Amino acid sequence: MKRIAVLILTILLLTGCTNRAKQMDEEKYNVYLTNYQSILDSEDKKSSSPNFDIQLVKNEINGKYRYDLIIDNPKVAMYGIKVLMIVDNTTRTIETDRMMPSLGMLEDREYNLIPYQVDLEKNCYAGLNLSVLDDNPSIHVSVLVSYTNREKTRNFREFFALAISAEEAVSE
Repeated sequence: MKRIAVLILTILLLTGCTNRAKQMDEEKYNVYLTNYQSILDSEDKKSSSPNFDIQLVKNEINGKYRYDLIIDNPKVAMYGIKVLMIVDNTTRTIETDRMMPSLGMLEDREYNLIPYQVDLEKNCYAGLNLSVLDDNPSIHVSVLVSYTNREKTRNFREFFALAISAEEAVSE
């Protein structure tokens, strides 16, 4: 009888953990969708930031093109960084059949950029990189970079529109 009670209790605990994990995944996906919609709605996208360097780089790999979004050289301390890069979305609707490159939204890892500091144990990096592989020699991306201050009392959101034309050289 005790074995049955222990077995039932174990099953209930496992079911509760599974439901909690599913709920957390759903919450993260909803954050992703909210940020995706914010990018689509943003009218004020820029090509650079006074707070960090951001660039889009093209590399050719086996007849395809890898586009790297690089964020580095922070001028301010950036904590809890979240990045979403939307590729060539002209419809202004969320593409639910294709996940866009993101960082810090769907995983349980924190990303920080602090001027002149790298400490991987504290999730403090020299720079961040998102990549996408595409057949097209040109690309247009819209990007959201969000972060907080050290105390997590202020949130910052910056929107970007970046592009590489077919004529631009491939990086070496």
